[in-house]
Amino acid sequence: MHEGKASHTAYTVLQGVVHTGQNARTKGLVSAEKMAACLSILNSTDEGRKRLRQLRNPLMSRALLLMQRLLLPGIAMHYVARKKAIEDIVRSCIENDVRQVVNIGAGFDTLMFELSHEYPALTFIELDHPQTAVQKQQALGTGAPENLHLHPVDLSQTSPCDVLQTMPAFDATADTCFVCEGVLMYLGRKDVERMFVALSQVTSGRMQFVFTATPSAESPNTNATWLLRRYLRHVGEPLQWTIETSQIKPFLEIQGYELTQVVEGHDLQRRYLSPTVKGPFHRGEFVVACAASRRA
Repeated sequence: MHEGKASHTAYTVLQGVVHTGQNARTKGLVSAEKMAACLSILNSTDEGRKRLRQLRNPLMSRALLLMQRLLLPGIAMHYVARKKAIEDIVRSCIENDVRQVVNIGAGFDTLMFELSHEYPALTFIELDHPQTAVQKQQALGTGAPENLHLHPVDLSQTSPCDVLQTMPAFDATADTCFVCEGVLMYLGRKDVERMFVALSQVTSGRMQFVFTATPSAESPNTNATWLLRRYLRHVGEPLQWTIETSQIKPFLEIQGYELTQVVEGHDLQRRYLSPTVKGPFHRGEFVVACAASRRA
């Protein structure tokens, strides 16, 4: 992330969601509520408005598709599918009496905003870099309900658990679902391990954790190209923590977690995309759901 600006990746993901939602073949993947929230966020900044102009310009739109094929084929549809998978898991947690949901490094994701309207008795918290969080808060304005708490914090300097312990909105005794989408791969391994340990200790209630992870760019289990690594270094967001799906279960056990499910690329495609939707789909990043092991 460049100083004074919201995350480049946050804009790219949001642009991909809007592009997918505006495509006649895939618009059913993005709800009207999500599309409205995404457009509000993009329309609130110069960078966001530039991204929208790119989508409206036929030449620029085709150029974006070409860049996608060169870096991560099918990534825009993947963004939408992974978000639907995370939403399904979070909704399942809510049905099983989770009382608060915390999104760590939320970026411009709109799930907490949408669910906070639907479940006014629950608490929804977002933690993200000040530049991103403030821009998002300004974009949503008075449309954000009282049970949604957007908290700006530099997570490279402060532990999310330290922040939560100072927030009156956070209930350390409540059953909690934590979400960390598209974030952990940008952290060092030690930082990732510390987060798992800290999250399991910040609440005495039942704890669920939903996150995404990715194998290395050299892995045979991804269709990421060699250009991706150069591009991520250029925008200041290189990948650091990578892991194969086969390594997830033993990794979680060491951290004191039980694996609930792994949703890989082919699962995302099968679950959420119609067979009539043709074209490449990203293979690599996957969704993981787990729970802190029961305490003695």
